[in-house]
Amino acid sequence: MVQNSIKSLFLFVLFVALSACSSLPEQKNIQLRAEQATQKSSQSTQFMLQKAKAKLQKSHTESLAFYAPTYLEQAQQAYEKANKLYLEKESSDAIKLYAQRSIEWVEAGLRNKKMVKEYLSASLANRTVLIELDAVKYFPEAYQKIEAKHLELIKQVEMRKEIDAQKREKDLLSDMRALEVATIGQVHLSQSYQMLNQAKTMGAEKNLPATYQSAFSQLKKTEAFIQQNPRDAANIRGLAKDSLFTTERLFSLARLAHKIQQNKESKLEDLILEQEALFQKMAQSLNYKDIRNLSLQDQSLLLSQYAKKLTSSQYAKVPPESNKEELEKWKRKVVLLQAEIRRLEK
Repeated sequence: MVQNSIKSLFLFVLFVALSACSSLPEQKNIQLRAEQATQKSSQSTQFMLQKAKAKLQKSHTESLAFYAPTYLEQAQQAYEKANKLYLEKESSDAIKLYAQRSIEWVEAGLRNKKMVKEYLSASLANRTVLIELDAVKYFPEAYQKIEAKHLELIKQVEMRKEIDAQKREKDLLSDMRALEVATIGQVHLSQSYQMLNQAKTMGAEKNLPATYQSAFSQLKKTEAFIQQNPRDAANIRGLAKDSLFTTERLFSLARLAHKIQQNKESKLEDLILEQEALFQKMAQSLNYKDIRNLSLQDQSLLLSQYAKKLTSSQYAKVPPESNKEELEKWKRKVVLLQAEIRRLEK
């Protein structure tokens, strides 16, 4: 009887000491459950330590560092304290209490995770999208700021201020959408902008103004579509492909224009013969006769007609893939036009 009284007094004193550093609404309840479970338990200290360690391992697989960071921190501190007391051969009651306290913190953290999923479901869904896009790779600083804001909201849920967290979630969702759009643009349009900038360096804006403006306009329309429809992956991929084709064409023409502009009159003949050789190479590939006595325009027309003739039987049997691609391209142009109309109507 006396031993039980001393044990209860010891646990009560320890409970008061632990409660003094309370920071979460559940702190007292967690400690009370730990005390009651310890008093009823007949398990050894080794068993309790192993059980607490297993719970901590589960907390990592359940991502409590994100869903319940304060709970996990408390659980780790309690386990470390229990382990330290065990190594120092201190009272088994204290060891068991700290071990049980660690277990209770993990269990409470799992409950907090459910609340986070319930009250912050929208931002959690957006977080999954950002992870799948690997946004941290392209915009690490912006991504870390969003993660920090997310953790602030989760800590409000920990403090049982979930309604306030939901209200503040709107600002976070706005930041997440902006990062999502920027990441999609980076993933799909970075190469196109690289081609555009290289062409601009070669004087495309001055030497090929119409072609440059067409490529630039295509990029901006694709950007606008991504802004309005970031989850329309199929159309985004198609439009990005069109933009890349347009900017690569601009780059190729800009390089040729730059070469013509840089060549002196003494090298002009070499440049012309080089262009003629390209058509001659195509003629040889088609086993066509030598037509270098014709203009480059006429050569292009004749080779095109001959190539169609060679493949006409194949085209009659199966619709050419290029025709399918052209149809898809026109479909995407319609999608862009519809998006532009919606934007103007706002």
